Amino acid sequence: MTQNDLNPPTQELSVGQTLRQEREKRQLSLEQAAQQLKLRVEILRNLELDQPDKAILPTFMRGYLKSYARFLKLPEQALLTRFEQQHQVKSAPVKTMRTFSNRSAKQRTEARYMWLTWLIALVLLVSLAVWFWQSARENKLLQSDALPGPAQTVLAPTAELVSEQPLSAVELTTVEPELTTSEPETLTELDVTALPPAAQQQLEQLNQALQQEEAVSAVSEQPPQSLHDRLKMTFSDNCWIDVLDANGDRIAFGTKQAGYVMELNAKGPFVITLGNPGVVSIELNDQPYDMSRFPGNRVAKFTLSGQNE
Repeated sequence: MTQNDLNPPTQELSVGQTLRQEREKRQLSLEQAAQQLKLRVEILRNLELDQPDKAILPTFMRGYLKSYARFLKLPEQALLTRFEQQHQVKSAPVKTMRTFSNRSAKQRTEARYMWLTWLIALVLLVSLAVWFWQSARENKLLQSDALPGPAQTVLAPTAELVSEQPLSAVELTTVEPELTTSEPETLTELDVTALPPAAQQQLEQLNQALQQEEAVSAVSEQPPQSLHDRLKMTFSDNCWIDVLDANGDRIAFGTKQAGYVMELNAKGPFVITLGNPGVVSIELNDQPYDMSRFPGNRVAKFTLSGQNE
């Protein structure tokens, strides 16, 4: 007999047998081990019988096996490798860890987007501020144009400056002599006696008509008498004024500066209010008005009659 026949090779224990042998060596029951590991007794029994529950995922079975081996102080990784080979269970793939360089690149990208967002917001705020400034400036200019200036005068409506008398029929015909004045002058130089009697009569009628038209034109060219009054005010110092015409329309208003001369053509009587009458001299229809009866530093309100009063 050979030495191999006398000492047959010992068979390697399975994972479950190794676990059970170590547990029995420690004189522990399955219930005691399950209670300390906080696992069900069936899970430990299936591991010792090398019959893992197929209803449990292999990942959880590997976790139970590692916990049981750690509890029995057995090499975890060696038992786990033998368990995977015995039951043909693949280990879960190891996930690649993200490096800090990828994280830094992402942070740099986020920082660029953040700066771009702030830049756009800043441009919008600057544009909005410029728009508000321009709007306020335009409103200020419009208000300054609407307010009466120191040397501005509110004139009477232009319709009042035009004569309301309708044009007569005589005035409408005053332009006709310009077309016919040249022909009669040449005819008068001719020998009238050499013309037939009918032509002589027509020439005489034409001369009479021309003479009548010239007389009418001379009359119509005379300027009609104006129905408006001429009011002239001269300021030796700053003074606030308010002037109303006969219709109650305000024809002058505001503060006038020293040295300013204001002339108005409107229909009287005029209602005049002066803030400082002592610095104003007034002429109505080229006639001076006495301002000595008004105190210099008190508001004066009076009425000037027109030429129709």
